[in-house]
Amino acid sequence: MSKVCDICQKGAKKGNLVPRGIGRRVTSRTIRRQMPNLRNRRFKIDGKTISATICASCLKRIKKDPSYKRKLVS
Repeated sequence: MSKVCDICQKGAKKGNLVPRGIGRRVTSRTIRRQMPNLRNRRFKIDGKTISATICASCLKRIKKDPSYKRKLVS
């Protein structure tokens, strides 16, 4: 399964997990990855079934505006 949205190209983000040390001073950091909320869906476009990996925000947008799934073809 791909880890990138087929419509908006949303992928993983890198950030720091910062536990607090002594008072407000930070003593260590751990690098972490934040993954997008991806779903596998099948869509019918012009009579053809297309399988796509899309993020939840694009899925919400497709439910609201079905013409948005045309971006899968282009």
